[in-house]
Amino acid sequence: MNDGNHPTPGAYWDPLPTARHLLVKEPNLDQFGGLWRERNWRNVPGPFYGAHTDTMEMGRQDAPFHIAYDDDGREFVYRQPTDPGQTFDLLNGCFFGHGGFAMDGDDHWTVPGVREWWHGRGRVREWAVTASDHLARIGGEYRSHHQDSAQGLRDYIAHLDRGLDEYLRGYLFWLAERRPPRAGEARPELVPPHRRAPAPPPAPTTGDPLLAGYFVAVPERLTGLGVPHERLTTACDCLIDRLPTDGCWFDTPQQALDACAAIQVPAEARLYALLVPAEHTAGLVADIRASAVYEPVLLAHLDRRVGAAPAPQPADGGREIGWEVLGYDGGLLHSWLCNDLHQDAVRELGVTPDARGLLPSRDPADRLAAWANALDDTKPVTWFPAALLEWDTPIESHFVPIVTEPPVPTPIPWWERLLGLA
Repeated sequence: MNDGNHPTPGAYWDPLPTARHLLVKEPNLDQFGGLWRERNWRNVPGPFYGAHTDTMEMGRQDAPFHIAYDDDGREFVYRQPTDPGQTFDLLNGCFFGHGGFAMDGDDHWTVPGVREWWHGRGRVREWAVTASDHLARIGGEYRSHHQDSAQGLRDYIAHLDRGLDEYLRGYLFWLAERRPPRAGEARPELVPPHRRAPAPPPAPTTGDPLLAGYFVAVPERLTGLGVPHERLTTACDCLIDRLPTDGCWFDTPQQALDACAAIQVPAEARLYALLVPAEHTAGLVADIRASAVYEPVLLAHLDRRVGAAPAPQPADGGREIGWEVLGYDGGLLHSWLCNDLHQDAVRELGVTPDARGLLPSRDPADRLAAWANALDDTKPVTWFPAALLEWDTPIESHFVPIVTEPPVPTPIPWWERLLGLA
């Protein structure tokens, strides 16, 4: 069994001729009926992918270096094959997907599509980190199976961090030319030139942070980030639940409260506002505009162009609860806590978040953002410090659950009770 770690550097090997040859010899392995529109977003770009596979979690028995499982037990491809042995392993692993795998990715992936997937890879990495930590903690009768599932996700993380970028550059060449690159031939970059351009210079003005927007969230107890946070509170879209749905931003508190009025709201839910220092808004706005997914509320509040209306002020009654460090990527705000920066920052900078995962003041947040931006192995974003305001008032909801009255029992006749027939 090939561990998948020995591709030809800088090249691309097309596995489909080998796969088709193997399927002619072993037609029972042809379990490829998956649909592109149903593909699992965790699949890495390439010809093979898992779509609506079964949930039996058996693919890793034959292809542990290529197949992993999601939260529902469905299978996806986290490493594409790069030689005949790997292709044989993957075909055997796909056999247990019962028609949910596919091998027509080349017909759908495009150069912009692969670049966009790579730009948003932090989403799948954060999921894999959290999911592998959870699986590793499960005990009981199936502990060994959960441990193997966790190992698959750890292998995925390692592949994301080391090796996948080189594979995808070769794949970009293949998609554009339909042939592998020759020795010494330049391959396309994963990050297009406009995204590598330096961010605009920060605004020369300083002063009070600008209101970015309002959101409603439920603080959560989280233990998967290296240190426990009893009431994690963040504007990050990955770590806590937003209401009414993840990613919701509002212009005003009333809009946020109105949106939550018709849903069931946990008692712990609160209204929050995000504030960004004026000198950091230019970098955030540039990342939002470079993203494929715009965030209109954040742009409307922070894109202070000449002639724009005065920046809105936070509503009365909110209190500052702390600072965090965020970055915008692929339509979502991400936190330094969900990007493997936490342990290094605590060790190197001496910063210590509180039980909410927040820093006590702007100074450590400024230092942490500058430190993160100087690293070359984090997300391709501009990290910035931001303050959170919280309103103590519980969120009012008019949600009324539907209650079905239990059926009224039919009285038992006296004669049945007397004869013992009841």
